[in-house]
Amino acid sequence: MNTVRELINDDVEHLRALHQKYFAKEFTFEDFCQASISNFAVLDENNKIISAGAIRPIAEIVAITDYSQSARKRRSALYDMLQIAQYVLRTSRFSQLHAFVQDEKWLNQLTSHGFKRCVGIPVYINVE
Repeated sequence: MNTVRELINDDVEHLRALHQKYFAKEFTFEDFCQASISNFAVLDENNKIISAGAIRPIAEIVAITDYSQSARKRRSALYDMLQIAQYVLRTSRFSQLHAFVQDEKWLNQLTSHGFKRCVGIPVYINVE
């Protein structure tokens, strides 16, 4: 049966080695450690780490846009929204702004304003 506990300082070097061996091309070790709500480890019957997790909050922008407005006005409004979002995030502990986009035109607008595609495929689960 597995045991779960919070990470402790003694875990860091072991996790750094696991990261280097298996995940160095996917994300940095610092990404694992930064601004977590909770860090935890799942241990086997010999108290050896099987897996460790870091729950991090992300900042997401959700927008509603009036498509009857001209493209010029919508682009200007997008620029204003991004400036506000960046200001708000600079004063918080968030270092990234996420947007989950279904429309190719909006995706192009966001990438032209500095957004990058996520590494991996975003997935979610509802917590009830």
